[in-house]
Amino acid sequence: MMVLRKALIAGAAALWLLSANASTKAGEGDAALKRDAIERLAHSHDPALSVGIGRVYIKQAALLAAREVLADRGRAAGLTRTQWNPQVAQWQAAERELMQGIDDLVRDRVASGVWVQQAWGEAAAQTLNGEEADEIAVHFQSEGGQLQRKVIEWFVGELTLQTYTFTDRLKYGVPGSEEEMRDLQIATYDRMVPGIYDLTSYPDAVKFASVDPGVKYFKMMVMQGVHAVHTYLEACAEDARRMVRERASRADPHIAQVASAKS
Repeated sequence: MMVLRKALIAGAAALWLLSANASTKAGEGDAALKRDAIERLAHSHDPALSVGIGRVYIKQAALLAAREVLADRGRAAGLTRTQWNPQVAQWQAAERELMQGIDDLVRDRVASGVWVQQAWGEAAAQTLNGEEADEIAVHFQSEGGQLQRKVIEWFVGELTLQTYTFTDRLKYGVPGSEEEMRDLQIATYDRMVPGIYDLTSYPDAVKFASVDPGVKYFKMMVMQGVHAVHTYLEACAEDARRMVRERASRADPHIAQVASAKS
């Protein structure tokens, strides 16, 4: 009897271990499938509008920080606004020194657009399961799905741009950011939604717009998607301002030239 009991216990333990191992493998398989679906979904998006906004914003944040530093140090040296302003050659030379490295920062951290896809992928991973992510990724490859994807990207870009313009973080006509602003305008024009798409001829698009996971994904993009872009760009902008302020003393020789000419 004791031998039989031990055999039963050993058998039950073996079955439990096999079941646990199978569950672990199934879980790992599901996680891998979800990662693949999220990656396909994230890479289906065009990040150009978010990139364009970011390039303008980071460049302007650095330029405005540099001009604030120059104005403050000029006042501290006793220069008037007539003597020390952006039209003065020494100011321009000092500004170029303060802005060193900013274009590299924008190129390395913003221009590629990888950060946009990563941010949206992370938001999607927190919002969708693997089956939902796969369904949306497949839908975005269809004719109607591609149109809907462009509409979503346009809407997210418009919300982001409004956030920055209404709060004066991004301004039109800031000298020194003309190239970035022109590129943003071109990207916006190229991706402009031509009126309102009539998607009623695409049954899959109608379904996507009316039920989950389509509704869930759209809400995620206009909330978490916009917030993720904003959070990333704010971190980049703060680094750009810090880089400028760390170089503040480089303005002093140029200020000294103007001060000595005054005397």
